[in-house]
Amino acid sequence: MQKRRSGISAQSMARGFAILSVASIAVKVMSLLFVPILRKLMGGSAGYQVYTSANQIYAFVYVIATAGLPVAISKTVTEFISTGDRKAAGRSFRLARTVLATIGVALMLLLIFLAKPIARASGYEEAWLGIVVIAPNILVCAILSAYRGYLQGLKNMTPTAVSQVIEQIVHLLVAIVAVLILRSKGLMWSVAGASFGTVAGSVTALAIVIYYYIKAGTPSLPEGTEETHNNYPTKYYLRLIARYSIPITLSAAIQYGGTIIDVFIVKSRLMASGLSESEAASMHGDLSVARQLINVPAALVTALCVSVLPIIAGLHAEGKRAEASKKAQESFKLCFIAAVPCSVALMVFADPIYGVLDFDTPLIMTTMAMSVVFMGIVHLQSSIMQSINLLYQSTIFVGVGVLLKAILNYVLIGIPGLNIYGAVIATYVSYIVPMILNAIALLKKRKLRINLFEPLLYPTIASTVMLIPSFPLYFLLRRILKFAGYYASNLIAFGLAAIVAVVVYYLTMRFTGGLTREDLESISPKLARKLKL
Repeated sequence: MQKRRSGISAQSMARGFAILSVASIAVKVMSLLFVPILRKLMGGSAGYQVYTSANQIYAFVYVIATAGLPVAISKTVTEFISTGDRKAAGRSFRLARTVLATIGVALMLLLIFLAKPIARASGYEEAWLGIVVIAPNILVCAILSAYRGYLQGLKNMTPTAVSQVIEQIVHLLVAIVAVLILRSKGLMWSVAGASFGTVAGSVTALAIVIYYYIKAGTPSLPEGTEETHNNYPTKYYLRLIARYSIPITLSAAIQYGGTIIDVFIVKSRLMASGLSESEAASMHGDLSVARQLINVPAALVTALCVSVLPIIAGLHAEGKRAEASKKAQESFKLCFIAAVPCSVALMVFADPIYGVLDFDTPLIMTTMAMSVVFMGIVHLQSSIMQSINLLYQSTIFVGVGVLLKAILNYVLIGIPGLNIYGAVIATYVSYIVPMILNAIALLKKRKLRINLFEPLLYPTIASTVMLIPSFPLYFLLRRILKFAGYYASNLIAFGLAAIVAVVVYYLTMRFTGGLTREDLESISPKLARKLKL
C-alpha cells in the first residue's frame, strides 16, 4: 500500500523566517493596538498592571509546560526525517504530545489551586480570578505547542503563522466583548474577561493546527535519503525527548522567572525609592508597556529562532558541520537586518509611537530600544546552541543573566535618582553577559566563530541613513497638519515618515550590498522578480 506523502513542503530558513515574521509582527501590532483599549477599560496603567501581572504569572507556568517539549519535538522530528526514519518521527511526536497533555493537566490544576496566594504575594490580589480563568489555557496550549513543534520539525512554518494570526484576532475580539460585559462588576472581573479571550484564541488555534496536521499526511524525506526503520523502544524516545526538552525548559523557565521576579520586586523597590503605592504601580505599568513594544521586533527574533533550529539540527544530524556553520552565520545577518532598524526606530520615534498608541513615559522606550539587538543575539545564540546539543551551557548562561538582572533590579530601582531606569540598566547587563559567554562556548566547544561585525555594519549604516529624510519629515508634517489636532497630525506624520524610512532603508541596504538578490530570492523568488532584481 502506497503511503500518503506530506501535504506541506519544507521551506528554507529565510522563507520560514519571512512567513513567521509577517505573522508575528501582525500579532504584536494587534496586541499593541489592544493595549490602549484595555488600559482605558481598566482605568489606566495601575489597573492594566493587575491584568499584566496575572498574565506574567500565567506565562511562567505556560513556559514550564510548553517551552522545552515542542522544541524537542521539532528537533527529534527533523533528525529522524533527515536520517530517513519517518516512523520514528511520528512515534516521538505522539509520545511527546501525551507527555505534554499530562503536564498541562497537572499545571492547570496547580495554578487554579494556588491562584489566590500567588496573586496576594505579587501585590496584585485582584488578579486571582484572571489567573483561574486563564489556567485551562495551559492544557490547550500544551497540546497546541506539540502540533506546532511537529509541523515546524517538517520545516514548514505556515501552520504556526496562520494559527498565530487567527488566534490573536479571536483573542482580542472575545477579550474586548468580555471586558465590556464584565467591567461593571469591577476590575477583578474585567481581568477575568480579558483572560477568557486568551483561552478562546488558543482553542481556535488548536483546531487550525490539527487541520494542518491531518493535511500533512506522511512526511516526505529529503532528496537522496533512503527510508530506514528502527524499532526503538518507548524508553528510547522518552529519554531522547527528556534529553532535549529538560535543558530548554529550564532555560525558558529561568528567563521567565526573571519576569516573575520583576512582578514581585519592582513595585516594592519603586516604593522604597520614595514613590507612593499608586505611583509605583503606574510606573511599573509603564515599564510593562515598554516591554510590550520591545516584544514587537523581538517577535522577529523568535520567528528566526524557530526557523533556524530545525535547519541547523538537521545539518548537524547529517554531519554537515561546515554547512551548519554557514547557516548560523546567515541567521545573524537576517537577525540584524530586522532588529537594527526596529531598535533605531523605537529609540528615535518613541515619542510619536507613544502618541499614536496613547501611552505615557516614552523615555523608558528610548532607553530600552537597543536591548532588542542584544536580546536578538543572545536568543539566536541559544537557539544555535540547542541545535548542536550545547543545551545545558545555554541554560546556565541564561541563568547567570537572570541572576544579575534580579540583583541589579533590587539595588538600582531602589535608588531615588534611578527608580524605574534601574530596570533598564539591569536589562542590558542581563543580555550582554550571556552574549559573551555564549560566544566563548560556541568557539571552544564547537569551533564555531560567528562574525557579528559585518552583518551588523550594513543595517547600522542603513538605519542611520533612513533617519536623514524621515525624522525631519515627521516634524514638517506635524507643523503642516497641526490644524487636524494632535492625534490625527501625529498619526499621519508618523505613518508617512515610517513609509519613507522603510523605503530608504531598503534602498540603502541594496546599494551597500547589505541585502543581495540571493537574500531576497531565498525569502521569496516571486518578490525578487517583482522588484526586478
